[in-house]
Amino acid sequence: MLEFLAANPVAAFGAMFADPSNRWFALYLASSVVFAFVVYQIQARRDPETAAEGFLGFAFPRELWSHPSTRLDLVYWIINKTLFATLLVGTSYIALVIDRGIGWLTQSLPLEGLVPAPLGVAIAATTLGMVLAFDFGLWLAHYLGHRVPFLWEFHKVHHSVEVLTPLAAGRVHPVDDVLSLVFAGLFSGLSMAGARILFGADALVLNAFQAHIVLLAFYLLGFHLRHSHVWLPYTGWLGHLLISPAHHQVHHSAEERHWDRNMGFIFAIWDWMFGTLWVPAKEKESFRLGLGGEEREFSSVARLYLRPFAKIGARLAVAARPRGARPAGSPESAA
Repeated sequence: MLEFLAANPVAAFGAMFADPSNRWFALYLASSVVFAFVVYQIQARRDPETAAEGFLGFAFPRELWSHPSTRLDLVYWIINKTLFATLLVGTSYIALVIDRGIGWLTQSLPLEGLVPAPLGVAIAATTLGMVLAFDFGLWLAHYLGHRVPFLWEFHKVHHSVEVLTPLAAGRVHPVDDVLSLVFAGLFSGLSMAGARILFGADALVLNAFQAHIVLLAFYLLGFHLRHSHVWLPYTGWLGHLLISPAHHQVHHSAEERHWDRNMGFIFAIWDWMFGTLWVPAKEKESFRLGLGGEEREFSSVARLYLRPFAKIGARLAVAARPRGARPAGSPESAA
């Protein structure tokens, strides 16, 4: 499951589209196109203008795909998938080492198989427990990325996109990726350790096509629409349980009412529990994207990689000055 999120780069650039353990697997992209077509059909019946532009015009509007922000996303994505492939593989193993290390420690304890249960119950509990722990780890890493100032400098890279296309999913700083992988590995490892203590050798995770069954379903159910203009919301009780594409689009809003909302990956329950949930409306909401003008600081590939370090350096320089020497409005109080 950790490999699935990390989207391990493969030797050949194009091979990732044929790898089910990679989020860019062709089937996941195709399924998102299918969901976009369903949304188009529904909107076209109610709106003559949508019907007139046709599906291709609806799903791939030129103003989004020709936008400078999208072109920057494409270059950044290619660099991450080629020059930085080795680095990304290495960061994915951080999570795996944590997971395996906790498992090794558990095996050395005389506590295993404390709860007798049918095999099916043990597998179901282990599978659900692991994906919940995994998802909470991602939520917590995301939450810290918003609330801890120096981590926010790295997470800003993802929020600097000015338009949403699936390529925006790749605009993530490597430091941000490492944080997510470490937390996912830690909580997944703890979950598996607990399952082994409870169920012993029956603590098995249900996988399909090299992927955790829940993650597989999540990626097939329109995952790539979360970074798009296609409004696909989950409302009511479902909107309190799962993160829809519209949930994540709201997360990218620059409007103050949407700040620090919908930080979940799969499940909305963590946002619901901790007061950060914004359930999207059935009708598409109107809001600006980006950082309220600050996205101009991330206008090149070099800036995407290096700007966070420069901003953190400025924060540290200000913090090192005697208090009376710090200018008003210094970065020490910036969130």
